[in-house]
Amino acid sequence: SLDSSKAEFSLAKIEALFIKIHKKMKNYLILFLVLISQFGSSQENQIVSIHAVQIEGDLSAFEEVQAVFMKKVAQEAANRGDIAAWNFLRSFRLDGINDEEDYNYIFVQGSTSIEKVVDSKNAWWNLSSDVLTEAELQTVANLRSKFTWKKDVRVLYTINSGIWLVKDTKDYLNTFIQFNFATVKDPLAFVDDNVSVWKPFFEKNAEKLNMISWGVGTKILPTGEKWSNVMTWDMFSTLVDLLKYKQGVDIDWPMEETNLFEINPDGFTTQDVWEWLAGTSSNN
Repeated sequence: SLDSSKAEFSLAKIEALFIKIHKKMKNYLILFLVLISQFGSSQENQIVSIHAVQIEGDLSAFEEVQAVFMKKVAQEAANRGDIAAWNFLRSFRLDGINDEEDYNYIFVQGSTSIEKVVDSKNAWWNLSSDVLTEAELQTVANLRSKFTWKKDVRVLYTINSGIWLVKDTKDYLNTFIQFNFATVKDPLAFVDDNVSVWKPFFEKNAEKLNMISWGVGTKILPTGEKWSNVMTWDMFSTLVDLLKYKQGVDIDWPMEETNLFEINPDGFTTQDVWEWLAGTSSNN
């Protein structure tokens, strides 16, 4: 009948529409996965400088200098290929527990090779006069008069492997990261266990934990008995997610698969928590 023909025609149109939508969604998913893959893989084997500083005085002035003006300069350096990434983080502290005389900010800067690390262009802040206007330079000078840079320390690591589940540095804003430092006799075994056991574990459980990044690295400089030689990091969307992770509640750890407790029997010597305030990368 005419009615049944119309119904069949409408059904065919609906089916064709669903097929079209499915294909588009599939293409978007593939594109999204490619973007994440490119963002993550570009960071493996990077050389990362972790630069901790202690600032006294007007901390809001210091944060404005870094998160507004120096970020602008760092982005230009990333655009030129002088650096791969730059990040600015603030220490998370609980008064009465944390040492207020310790480092309260860190800069995490990525380079694609050792050659890039030792290149004079790695000192990207020297571009300030080229990137900032005269008015901005004057503002920076005024803000810098309000705080004091008391002390700092810089270490270099190779990023051996990791997971990165965001594709833009803006997605890191106000997220929290924990760096875990340790000294082990066999750094290669430490890395191998993390890559073969812990990386798949975190990839499987990242969504449940609200984890947005994890990774493992080995120290380049400085080295010696007073310095850790390996590190990992755990990064989460919120502070609550990170603290729940530290509690370990309702987490089925891969205890039977890992040898990490034999490789690192003394555990992590330092575990500090930091809030991501600003950053940039060559992927932006």
